[in-house]
This record gives sequence, C-alpha cells and structure tokens, in this order.
Amino acid sequence: MRYVASLVFLTAQKSAGVFFRRALLCFSAVVLLTISAKVQVPFYPVPMTLQVMSLMIIGCFLSRAMAFASLGSYVLLGAFGFPLFAGGGGLIYLLGPTGGYILGFFPALLVFSWISARASAGRSALFLLCGVATIYACGLSWLGLNIGWNKPLLSLGLFPFIGGDLAKTFVVWGLLRADKKTRVRSKTRAW
Repeated sequence: MRYVASLVFLTAQKSAGVFFRRALLCFSAVVLLTISAKVQVPFYPVPMTLQVMSLMIIGCFLSRAMAFASLGSYVLLGAFGFPLFAGGGGLIYLLGPTGGYILGFFPALLVFSWISARASAGRSALFLLCGVATIYACGLSWLGLNIGWNKPLLSLGLFPFIGGDLAKTFVVWGLLRADKKTRVRSKTRAW
C-alpha cells in the first residue's frame, strides 16, 4: 500500500513538473514574441519588427505542439487587449492593416516546424524562406483588403522588409546549422 501511494505521489509530481516546464516554455515564447514586436522600425502602415525571426526560432526549436500553443496564447492574449503586438492589442488591432501578417504566423509556423535536425542545409534554408513568403502572402492579402487594392501594396508591405527578413533568415539558418553540429558532436562523444 505504501509503495502504491508513493508511486502515485511521484507520478503526480513528475506530471506536475512536466506541466510546469511546458507552461514556462510557452510563457517564455510569448515573452519573446512580445519583446520582438516592440523592437521595431516604424514604417507605415506595417512596422518592421523582429517577430519573424522569433517565430522562426520558436518553430524550429520547439515541438510543433508547443510552438502552436505559444503562438495561439500570444495571439489570444493580444486579441483580448493585452498590448503584446507592435502597436498595442485588441481585436480591432487584429482587424487592422497588420492583422494579416499576425494571422499569417500560423501557416508560417507550420512550415518552420517542418525543419528538423535531419533536414539538410539547403532544405532548411528553403523552408525558412517559404515560411517568410507565407507571412508575406497572408499579410499583403489582408493589407489590400484594409487599405485598398489600388494602393502600392508591394512598396508598403513587402519591399521595405525583404532585406531585413533575408538577414533574419540567415541568422536562424546559422543557428540551425550550429545546433545540428552540436547534436552530432554530442552523439559521438563517449562519456
């Protein structure tokens, strides 16, 4: 009887510890997305932020479930009015010109999460670029609906961001390569 009680207690402690670690990881990812949204170059109508790079890191280094839980928490908290986005928060903000980019994070995260430690360097770079293109496609579509299709959408929502997003992609690609080399080295060590 004592053995069963201690086993139940240890199992409950272990699952509570796993839950706490996952909650802390999700919270950390939300904080990372929030801070990266606040680091911005103010363009109109869409500011340049570090969110794309943070999203790449979250998608590439967290499990798919944890990445989606983190992004879902971020968007949900922002929709409820917490000032997590680049220009504030609230449902009205999501319906504004930048809402398409934020909602485009979900399909892009799916693309980023396909990158694994087994992916080659070329495929990793291709997936990162496809994820960024997915964000652009969603964001430009929504921007066109918001400000009108007769406006210069590409010069407002695409061209100013290409150079910065290519640099962010290169940084994350370098992190992926370094992580892959570290994993290979740690597997070959005989401790």
